[in-house]
Amino acid sequence: MKLRRQNKGNVVLYGVWFIILTATIAITRFYSVESSNFYGIAETREIVVNFEGAVEIKKIDVTEGQSVEQGMLMVELSSPDLMLKINHISHQLDQLKAQKGVDKSEIQSRLRQLKAQKAAKENELKNQIAQLENQYKINKSLLSGLKSIPGGSGYGNDEGRSPMEMKIRSLKEELRLCINPLAIQIELFQKTLANSKDPVKIQVERLEKELSLLRDENSKLKIYAQISGIIGSVNFKPGAKVSPFAPILTLHTRTPSFIKGYIYENAYADISMGEKITVASLAIANRNITGVVVGIGARIVAYPERLRKHPDLQMWGREVVIQIPANNHFILGEKVLITSSLKKARFTDQLKRLFTPSQSIADVLQTCKNFLFQEKILPIIPLETEGIEASALLYLEDIDRYMVLSDDTLGNAPLVMLMDSNGRITRETPIAGLDRIDDMESVAEGEQGILYISSSLGTGRKGKIKAARKHLISVQRQENHFSLLGMVDLYSLFMTHAETAAGKPWADFILGGILKKTLDMEGMMYREGTLFLGFKAPLMNQKSVVLKINEIDQVIKTKKLKPGQISIWQTVRLQRGEDQLQEGISDLLYFEGALYLTGTPLIKKEGSRSGSLWKLEESAGTPICLTHFNDLQPEGVAVGKEKNTLIICFDQGRKIKSKICVVKVK
Repeated sequence: MKLRRQNKGNVVLYGVWFIILTATIAITRFYSVESSNFYGIAETREIVVNFEGAVEIKKIDVTEGQSVEQGMLMVELSSPDLMLKINHISHQLDQLKAQKGVDKSEIQSRLRQLKAQKAAKENELKNQIAQLENQYKINKSLLSGLKSIPGGSGYGNDEGRSPMEMKIRSLKEELRLCINPLAIQIELFQKTLANSKDPVKIQVERLEKELSLLRDENSKLKIYAQISGIIGSVNFKPGAKVSPFAPILTLHTRTPSFIKGYIYENAYADISMGEKITVASLAIANRNITGVVVGIGARIVAYPERLRKHPDLQMWGREVVIQIPANNHFILGEKVLITSSLKKARFTDQLKRLFTPSQSIADVLQTCKNFLFQEKILPIIPLETEGIEASALLYLEDIDRYMVLSDDTLGNAPLVMLMDSNGRITRETPIAGLDRIDDMESVAEGEQGILYISSSLGTGRKGKIKAARKHLISVQRQENHFSLLGMVDLYSLFMTHAETAAGKPWADFILGGILKKTLDMEGMMYREGTLFLGFKAPLMNQKSVVLKINEIDQVIKTKKLKPGQISIWQTVRLQRGEDQLQEGISDLLYFEGALYLTGTPLIKKEGSRSGSLWKLEESAGTPICLTHFNDLQPEGVAVGKEKNTLIICFDQGRKIKSKICVVKVK
């Protein structure tokens, strides 16, 4: 009896273990399914229609939900300010063209008068001289036959005593004195006439160009559909006044263009870029299509409530963006099932994952809370100059080019390279008026087309600083031409001014860097007459330093610093974690109320390159790491061509092409 009870107890125990094992296998299989099947929502490309200036809605030809074809007129706008500018410039052009004709006629009339006056005076005096010379010859021949006068005639032996000879000389001198001033005036008027076209011509060409730009802008007041699609929303009615960049209406494609799915956090490694994915409709059987993974989010986010199996149970995962063909049958916003083509993990691996889960990407990136989706990285393709070491860049909107600087050029030539958005250098141009500059590390855009470019102020490998490494220059840009405006020896200016201001934090920082030969300035930005300089080294209290110099144009002009004109603006610590390498500033950018910084490690491991993009809100005191780059060294950051984007350039050394990358910040 006792034995039976013991066997019965063992059966119950075995049953419990069997149930646990079955549950374990079921849960494990569940995770396996989650790693290859997950849900998503069909979304589409949406175009927001707006205008960069204040306008009034003249006419709206579409309604919400209406289907439109590419090229169809959707909205007509009017801008009284724009028409006023066009009329004003047209009036100025008419005045200049009329003035040009009047000024030329006046100069030509005055020139004719002077020529006539010169000719009349010249003829009058020459006739008098000719008459006197003839009379002189006649008198001299008559007197030469008189023997009563010793030595022949004696007339002309002492020419200084001859009244007629003196008269002739006097008339010749008068001719010279009268004619020369007139000739000078004639020459001046001729030069004036030749050059009178240039100033007016330049003004006319400038105004005509400005008028053409305004007319082009005026033509944009009629907005046509960029794609064939459906009107999403119409936010204004005819007659309404619209502020700049306010969304007037939205337009989206007729069918979804991509799927945004969410894969469970423990399965984040089971999907890869470029992988083919099957997307199936949950509403209609056998409706599926093949897509391609074009984006994998680099952060863990909460599942949308609609995609949770249990709305009250919070789930976390990774976003996956899948591009699908345009000719699909899905409905916008439709919930779909996404199936990965990867093989399922082995059962032993699944058990291992279940009982000893690996560290999630959220843990790995805990110091990079706002990690960005990273676009494709492109190499910079040289035009003529090989071995570009991209150190700074700036987007020039008027010519649709990125200005790229290299910290090393042949012969330290002051070379500026212009690059398109695909990374191809399309033009190389020197800075006119500047012979050489070494280690160009930063560029900032000021007002009225003025650019500021600076060397690093750092010592070379031999511990000495070259004169060409001390420069801060201001450059005037006109389209794709660059010319030197001013130059200052910033290194010497810092040293001299810091010695007189010893004891102040900024002065001790500069003097310490100069003394230890660690001074290295690689970032720069401009705001309202003030230049901000970001230093990679040295550190102050384990933080990177940003100095500011007020009235920078006056500093470059006078080559002097006033007391209180320079100070410390910010100190920041760029370190993703206590076990991570600390970084120093490699560039600065102020964009939409926030400071963006790129950083590179202060201590470099041999053969390795890395760095990060950081963001510092004005109201915050601690920078946030947005993204970290492995095997890439970020050296410059600038506002991108597209809205809400930044572009970063990476210096990979002379033997490897520099690279660029576009990241979204909103």
